Amino acid sequence: MKYLHTDETMEYRPSIRRPRRRAISRFSPPIRLLPLGLAALALSLFVLLLRGCAITREETGVPGALPEDISAVIAVYDDENDRVLSMRLEEYLCGVVAAEMPASFEEEALKAQAVAARTFTLRRLPACGGTPCGRCGADVCTDSTCCQSYRSAEQLASKWGADAAYYSARVEEAVYSTAGEVATYEGALIEALYHSTAGGMTESSENVFASAQPYLVSVESPGEEGSAHYRDSITFPRKSFITKLNAAFPRAELSAKKLEVQVEITARFASGRVKTVRLGKVEVTGRQFRKALDLPSANFTIEFVGEDVRVSTKGYGHGVGMSQYGANAMAKEGSDYRAILQHYYTGINIENWGERLK
Repeated sequence: MKYLHTDETMEYRPSIRRPRRRAISRFSPPIRLLPLGLAALALSLFVLLLRGCAITREETGVPGALPEDISAVIAVYDDENDRVLSMRLEEYLCGVVAAEMPASFEEEALKAQAVAARTFTLRRLPACGGTPCGRCGADVCTDSTCCQSYRSAEQLASKWGADAAYYSARVEEAVYSTAGEVATYEGALIEALYHSTAGGMTESSENVFASAQPYLVSVESPGEEGSAHYRDSITFPRKSFITKLNAAFPRAELSAKKLEVQVEITARFASGRVKTVRLGKVEVTGRQFRKALDLPSANFTIEFVGEDVRVSTKGYGHGVGMSQYGANAMAKEGSDYRAILQHYYTGINIENWGERLK
């Protein structure tokens, strides 16, 4: 399970109307592998069609119109095998949910993950006013640092072994029982960010990404202590600590003899995450410090222990949006998936776009 979008810029783009498409049977072949040449040609024509629709919409002067119909078939770039897959949305989401969240989690947590993943995906479709991943012309890709993780049925069977049928059924139930459901704010799809473990409190989007979103504000996230990364501690030899930070921030000019007075956390956000750190002659953000040392979280403390430097962290991931371990804790306490989503995404509605997904 990996955290998402550590440096992504979030912005709202108006939705685009799209001509209605014929409904696709749920029982049609699930996955088709497209040769990259044909895929590129097909997707180019698809983009031209959408641009034409966008021009028509601009000429009519209808602001923020929601799509009347969205294709339930998406193009997915398989990062591991360098190929483009065409598959139905809900089947793609089964592979995403299974890759992003442990299938042993509570069913309501899995449902919350399914709705978040569906919302995240649809927001990247041009038909919904989004910007696609674009790798080899695809809508989304399987690289979690860019889009969302994805595992094929074969990969999951290998991972789950004798329990594959049981876990597959749990994931499919979560996806298909919420089919078509998305999270919206004032009628628009939200940026449904999520992460592994908040460490007790999530973070507001403006403290991590480029802009503030009214539904991505800091909230409490209790019950996460069962996460393997709720607390971590990493010990660096002084020389390694200095080398890494001087490489990332050359103007810092850190030295072993002066390290105790050169390194200081100067400010924190209300969530507990580090806002700024002084490193010698420069001040950097907690996010920059985290990246330089490859830390699990920006909520950290620094201790000098003899010839070592100990960095203790709390939480795992960027901390914005839904905490997956927090969602599981809420589900264990009796919350359903709607309550979980509305807790982590402030002020949202859960809408069913099933009729639009044709």
